[in-house]
Formats: sequence, C-alpha cells, structure tokens
Amino acid sequence: MRVDFYEMGGRFTDPLYVAGVLVSKAWPGTRDIAVVGAPDDLAKLDEQMWAQPEGRFLPHERGGTKAPIRLLEQAPEAADILINLDPASALPDGRFQRILEIVPPDESLKQKLRERWMAWKKRGAELQHHVLK
Repeated sequence: MRVDFYEMGGRFTDPLYVAGVLVSKAWPGTRDIAVVGAPDDLAKLDEQMWAQPEGRFLPHERGGTKAPIRLLEQAPEAADILINLDPASALPDGRFQRILEIVPPDESLKQKLRERWMAWKKRGAELQHHVLK
C-alpha cells in the first residue's frame, strides 16, 4: 500500500480545494475514490465538486455506496484511493491501493500527521511526501 502526504503551502491553503484537485486528477482513471472527513467539510466539498472543475462532471455522493466518488464520514472497507481530510482520525483498516493524506498549513495539525506518518511506516506502507506550492 502506498500513502502519499500532500503538504499544503504557497497558494494551496484550503484542504477542501486540494481534495477536489486530487479527485479531479484521479477521476476517471480511478473508478473507486473515497474521501473521508467531518460532516461540515464533506458538505462543502460536495458543493464544490458540483461547481469545479468547470466543464467537468465528477460523479459523487455523500454517504452512499453506489457512486464512483464517495464522500464519507468513516473509511469504507475498500477503495482504490482513500483521501483523508481528518488528521485526528484513526488509521483505516480497509483495503486501499493508495491513501492520500492532506497536511494542512496549521502547525497544531501537522503534529497529528507526523504521528500518522510513523503509524503508516510501522504498518509497512510505502510513504511519499509532496510539497504543494
């Protein structure tokens, strides 16, 4: 399993925007994408995904199981890509090809992501770090 950490910086300051960009880059090449986060964040992301990217349709649903892009409060049992918006959430136990962890610019949250890095490393995941500017 591969876990990619996307550290926000520069013009990238909104985790929901970054999640939307990651989804739009993955779709339609990846047909099973789950985004996990808090209900308020998922509601905002849902609205954002209807408007952006302009000129594209991202087939998604909140809390469901049928759309190829699912916005969920808890990690599913399986997905090709799992995007995590909650640095404080427990590590999922499901089956995933890739997990994308979004690292917000908030220093207090970065410590939680450092802990997640170490936990993923202990699980034997292949770790990647990307700095967004």
